[in-house]
Amino acid sequence: MTTPALPMSPALAGRLAGDPLVLLLDIDGTLSPIAPRPQDAAIAPATRETLAALARLSDVHVVAISGRAAQDAARLVGLDSVWIVGNHGIEIAAPGATPEIHADIARFAEQLSEASTDARAVVEETPGAILEDKRWTLSVHQRLVARDAIAALDARIADIANKHRLALTHGKEVLELRPTVKIDKGTAALELAVRLGALAGGASLLSGGDDRTDEDMFRALRSRESRWVTVHVDGGSVYSTAAEFSVPDPEAMRALLRMVLEQRVARARTVAR
Repeated sequence: MTTPALPMSPALAGRLAGDPLVLLLDIDGTLSPIAPRPQDAAIAPATRETLAALARLSDVHVVAISGRAAQDAARLVGLDSVWIVGNHGIEIAAPGATPEIHADIARFAEQLSEASTDARAVVEETPGAILEDKRWTLSVHQRLVARDAIAALDARIADIANKHRLALTHGKEVLELRPTVKIDKGTAALELAVRLGALAGGASLLSGGDDRTDEDMFRALRSRESRWVTVHVDGGSVYSTAAEFSVPDPEAMRALLRMVLEQRVARARTVAR
C-alpha cells in the first residue's frame, strides 16, 4: 500500500527540503498523459514551466528518465536545463549536451537492426500496432491493437527476441526489446543520484513514474536510501508498486512538483531577509 503524496504532509515536505534536491522523473504517464501514439504525447505548458523553474534553482537537479530515445525525450521535455536519460538508462545526456551510451551497448547494433526489420514486418501485419525504433531498444505499442490480437502479437515479438538474443520486457501496453545488459531505470537512477550529490548528508531525492519499467527505479532507490522519496503515478494501474507514495495522475504530479518549488522559493526568500 502506498501513502498519498497529496496533500503534502510536513514530514514529506521535510524529506524534500534538502540540498541538493535531485528529481528523477519519468515522462509518459508521469509528466505527460499517456497518448494513444508515442508521437502524440505532450507535456502541459504548466508542467514545463514548473520544471524550468525548478531547474533554474542552484540547489536542484531535474532529470527526465524515459524509455524513449534520449533525443526524442529531449524534444518532448523542451528544456536545455534538464538532464535526459533515454532508452531506460542506456543513454545519458547532461543539460544541453549530446547523449552518451554505455560502452557495452554498441556491440548490439546489428542484432537490434535485424530485430527491427523482423518486428516491423509483424507490426505491419497487426492493425493498430506501432513500432518505435529507438536504435538501442525497440518498442512495440499495443494500445490500439484489438484485445483478441494481443496474445498472438506478444508471441511473435517474443520469438523475435529469442531469435536475436535480446531481452523482452513488458510495460504499460508496450513490449520492449533490449540488449541483454543489466542497464535499466534503476541502475541509471542510482548512477545519477551519486553523480548529482544525492548521497550527501542533508540531500533530498524524489523519483516519479507510472510504468512497470519505473519499478526498477523505485526498488533500486528504496534499497539504497530509505529517506529518498518514490512516487507512483497510479493512472488506474492494476499491479502493486514498490513506491512509498502515490498520486493519481500527471496533473497531481505537477501539483506536487509545484509545492516543492514553492517551498524552496519561500525558504530562499526567508534566508535572504
